[in-house]
Parts: sequence; structure tokens; C-alpha cells
Amino acid sequence: MKSLRKYGLMLTTISLLLLTGCEKDFDKINTNPNNPVDAATPALFSQAIRNFAYNDFDVWYAARQSAVACQHFAQRNYTSEDRYSFRVNVTDGFFRNNYIWMTNLQKIIDLNTDPATKENYQALYGDNNMQIAVAEIMKCWVFQLLTDYFGDIPYYQALNLEQYPQPAYDTQKDVYDGLIATLKDAQDKLLNSTTGGFATGDLLFNGDLTKWVKFANSLRLRIALRASGRGAEYVAEALDAISDGVMVSNADNAMCSFSTPGAPNEAPWYNGYFTSGRNDFTYTYRFMELLKGNNHLTFTNPFNGIVDPRYVVFTTYTDLTRVGVPYGMPDGTTQRFWSRYSTKRVSLQGRNPVIVHPDFPSTFLDYPTVCFMVSEVNGWDAGWFQKGIEASLEKWGAVDPGDAYVTAIMAKFIDPTTTPEMKKEMVITQKYIHLLMQPHEAWAEYRRTGYPKSIVKPGEVTFVDTDGMLGTAGLQYVFNPIAGSESGSDIVARFKYPSSEYTLNETNVLNAASDMGEDTHKQKVWWAGGGSQ
Repeated sequence: MKSLRKYGLMLTTISLLLLTGCEKDFDKINTNPNNPVDAATPALFSQAIRNFAYNDFDVWYAARQSAVACQHFAQRNYTSEDRYSFRVNVTDGFFRNNYIWMTNLQKIIDLNTDPATKENYQALYGDNNMQIAVAEIMKCWVFQLLTDYFGDIPYYQALNLEQYPQPAYDTQKDVYDGLIATLKDAQDKLLNSTTGGFATGDLLFNGDLTKWVKFANSLRLRIALRASGRGAEYVAEALDAISDGVMVSNADNAMCSFSTPGAPNEAPWYNGYFTSGRNDFTYTYRFMELLKGNNHLTFTNPFNGIVDPRYVVFTTYTDLTRVGVPYGMPDGTTQRFWSRYSTKRVSLQGRNPVIVHPDFPSTFLDYPTVCFMVSEVNGWDAGWFQKGIEASLEKWGAVDPGDAYVTAIMAKFIDPTTTPEMKKEMVITQKYIHLLMQPHEAWAEYRRTGYPKSIVKPGEVTFVDTDGMLGTAGLQYVFNPIAGSESGSDIVARFKYPSSEYTLNETNVLNAASDMGEDTHKQKVWWAGGGSQ
């Protein structure tokens, strides 16, 4: 509840800004002559990164949205979000607060652009272009997150409240094209910087501009690949990003580190599980079966018979009898499952796997993901696929004795009977497994590709009570979204626009919803085949 009150306060603040944006002499009334209007740009930068790393990966903005949407996780008590009844205040806060936190980045850009301040800021903190570039790269990461969640969003007018108190919405295509252009320009700025990066405040790369260039190109690759189904020009852009230089090892990963218990140093899921005592989540039944190399119901595992060494890392269990919670069952049924499968279920609290450690980092983009993307761009290349698996095991600290797992996977991949579509399923499914705790990306990749097939869709059987543990032997349980939250024949395709937008920016959000088709969970975003053209 503390977190929700915090978000509510931020929403109130931004609401007041929007509602009073056209008042006469607003700037004079709201200027405190005793407070400085400028700030140290490294401090602005570190605060912005920490806000994204902590909040966009926490048990509210991640766990109760994309982490259940992508079916890595299910809730063990109250399953409303699993069945697409997402909390309005959480969705509102996610949308609004990400824009608020980007104002720090925009302030860095403004201070390094304004003729009245740029010279001073260059003398204090480094080349103007460097400061602008790293701020723009982080903005691109956030804007992609937002547009992939909602579709059309405010972009070009979004961070200038004085001029645009009710910003217009841009099509996702225009946003994507803008992000690609911005990242290319940022790369050029960094390559021509006359100084190093921030000496302090850079929570991702400690001022290493070479790594910032790789991050920019890797992010451009991700954006271009996601849009690749909408035009050959995006495939060409992806190849160009690779040529310009993407991440080459796990040392290049864009991660924000945490350290020890206690604010502000503890990781977001540690805070959720231990500081706030929210033992709400566990892995889904099908995700566990995927890792254990099992088929399940109508799902044929592309890695059938091959046990994933990340299973031990994700769960701390070594035996393969443990099961996750079936996704999308009603509250009462899920609670009975949790109680009656007490000796078989996977529990995070008490076992304390790495994902709930106080020092678990938030990952913005990493080298294993880059490997899987390069494999795809190069026609499902086997070498890059293998590099991706090996890099993922390395990043997760998973032990593969004798390289048995990698060898078994690659034997299936290079088998002459393996079709290109089968290779696609293998690559994307491996990417999905790796993207645990990067749920925004796992959810987006399923919507783009339709893989993995372990995802249970509305109307499909999520669990069969074969031994009568829940009451009736052989009874089948079907996943159905809550009435009014339906997503059609597939999983939730996007999040609905925040209710606050219908209050504060009504005309523009209505136009955006109309342009996309409808403001529902079944309306696809542009790169998935829907949305505004």
C-alpha cells in the first residue's frame, strides 16, 4: 500500500501540472526564488536510471503486468491480473510515472542545449553531446517500453508540458522510426565526444562510452527486429545496427546493480518479498514443465527430454518433481492447489532463489538477447544461437556439466530434419527462458512471434486434476479471462490506456484509441499486425 500511495502522490502532482498548464503567470506563481532551478546532471541521470531499474522491474509494474502476461509467473492467492483484470491505479502509475521520470533525462538535454547553460555544464560534467546522447538513449529505452505496452503514445510532444500540456499521440510506427533515428544520432554524438562519460552517476556503465555505443546499437537492433514484420527496411536497419557494433559479451550488459537490504540499495523483488512481505508469486506450471523438458497437455516441448540447468538456479530445487501453479485459475481453485500441493509446489519465499536476493540487478538489455537476435537476423544462424544459450547460462550462473545441455540442444537444432520454423521456435523459446525477470521483453516477443507454445491461451485447458488433489479426479480447468477483460483468442495483446488520460488528455487519447481500432486487451499493436499504420 505504501507503493500505491507513492504512485498516487505522483499522479496527483502531474495532474495538477496538466490541469493548470494554461493558467496565466503559472511559471511565476510556481517558481521558488530560494531554490536553484539547475541541478547536477550526473545526479539527474542516476536518479532516472534508478527509478526505471527499481520501479519498472518491481512486484507492481512488472510482476502484476507483463510478468503474468508472459506467463513466467502466476499469483498464488489472488489471480485477477493473471486473468487480465489489471489494477487501474497500477497501469495509470506505470504510464504517468515513466513520463515523469523521463523529465530528469529531458532536463539533462535542455541544460546541455540551452546557450545560457551549455558551456557551464560542459565544463562541469563533460562534452555536451555526450550528456545529450546518453540521456537520449535512456529515453529511447523507456519510450519503447511504453509504446510496446500501449501502442500509440505521446512521443514528439511528450516532455514539454509548458508548450504541450495535452500532448498529441503518435503512431507506434512514427515512434519506432523516431527511436531508430535518435539512437543513430546518439551513436554519432558519442563517437565524436571530446570527453569521456559521466565520472559519477552512470549506474549502467560507469562512464564507459564504448559500452554506451554498444547499448545504443543493441537497442536499435531490438527495435528494428521487432518492427521487421512491417517492412524490409527494418531488417536492413537491424543489419546496420549489428554492423555498427552491438554487445559482444556479458561484460557489456546494461544492468543496474543493487547491493544490500535497505532503501535505496535493495533490489525491487527483494523489497516486494521481504521488506513488504508480499509472497504473491510463483512460477507457472507450464514454465516449470518447459524447463524440466516435459510435454504438457497440448504443448509439445521443442526441448523434450532435455533438463534445463537454469531450473536449479531459478528454483533452488534439484529434484524434478516440483511443479508451478497452473496459470489463470480462479482464486479459490488456485488457493486449494497451493495448499494441497504443499510438498510438490515451487515456492520462492523460503527457498530464496537468486531472483529475490537483495543484490539481484535489473537488466535493461543484455548480450544473450543480442545473440538470439543476431541469430534471427542471419536466418536462424546456429553459431549465434549456441552463443546465446552459453551466454545465458553464464549470466544466470547455471552449471552445464560436460556441456551436456548445450550439446543436446544444438543436436536438435542442426538435425537435417529440423525446419526453419522449428529453428525459429527453438531460438525464441530459448530467448523466452533467458528473459526471466525481463518480462516486458518476454511478453513482447511472444506477441511478435507466437512462441513459446507453452503459453496457455484463453479457452485452453491449463490443468488436469489427474489424481483428484483438488477434489475431482480427471477434472479439467480452463483458463478464461475475467468478464470485461477478454483478450479474444490469444493472450492480452496490449494494456488499455490509463483512465487518467481520459480525464486529462481526453481528445488525444480518444483519437489514438480510434486510430488503433479500439482500446481493448485484444487490439494488437502495430508491429504485431494491428494498430495505426
